[in-house]
Amino acid sequence: MSPIANLFWNARERRLRAGWRLLVFLVIVFLVAAVDGRVRAGLGGRLPDLYEDLVRALVFALLIAAALYLASRVLDHRRMSDYGFHFSQKWWTDLCFGLVLGALLLFGVLAVELAVGWVKGTGSFAPAPGQPFVATILVGVLAVAAVAFGEEVSYRGYPIKNLAEGVAKVRWGMVLAVVIPAVFFGLAHATNENATWLSVFNIVIFGLLFGTGYVLTGELALPIGLHFGWDFVQGFVFGVVASGKQYGSVLVLADDSSVRLWTGRPYGAEGGLMGTAAFFVGFLATFAWARSQHRAALLVTPRHPAADSGRR
Repeated sequence: MSPIANLFWNARERRLRAGWRLLVFLVIVFLVAAVDGRVRAGLGGRLPDLYEDLVRALVFALLIAAALYLASRVLDHRRMSDYGFHFSQKWWTDLCFGLVLGALLLFGVLAVELAVGWVKGTGSFAPAPGQPFVATILVGVLAVAAVAFGEEVSYRGYPIKNLAEGVAKVRWGMVLAVVIPAVFFGLAHATNENATWLSVFNIVIFGLLFGTGYVLTGELALPIGLHFGWDFVQGFVFGVVASGKQYGSVLVLADDSSVRLWTGRPYGAEGGLMGTAAFFVGFLATFAWARSQHRAALLVTPRHPAADSGRR
């Protein structure tokens, strides 16, 4: 094989090198984002915010699932389960832990903010405008689950798996494999309504937490659960949504605008220092969980696809 061809193709593994595989997947993700933009433009306010965002979330999740299937078969020669979807009992246990952790972190933030008077409750069981409260919660579960799945596949499942292989021989290679997608994850949220430099920084930290959960367990269950637990509680229990849309929520909260550096509002806890503190608590809990439940598990071990769960 010529030196130029060798830059692109791994003859031993009979596939593109990791960097090029990642580039192709990144292009596919950009195409998915373009489709999302077209869907948003096509809906054009024809549906209430709650249902419009549900449609967008479901389309996003389906397209990302299709992208992962295509990339696994054509680019990586792996099974889709090898990106963190080995649905064992331990997988579901990790998912439940992530759900509980995400919810507890936010309830901890709220407890502190209530105790010091930074926020106060002004109502409860507020439905989305013109919609029954039950629909608010059910649609919220579906929409948040779709987003959590789609983003964890896009920013953790596929990139970290391949980056881990590409930088396997580099010192601190696994750290790089977690950090790089986390930075892109934060930057992808920089254009959100009410975003600030602190919200972007915190979302990078959140991305590191998701990636750490993936690496320490070898599965996407914990990060998907954590992602869902955090987003659902914040959006549909506390009624705080980064976009400023009104989805309805279990609680209605008002905040002291003079301490938004701490609370992060109106963006959400990710925009404040309380969110930063919560994420570091999340790291401690994730490390403790992984040590107790996954002592024999080694992150996402870089291996030739033939040594993975099988080739297809």
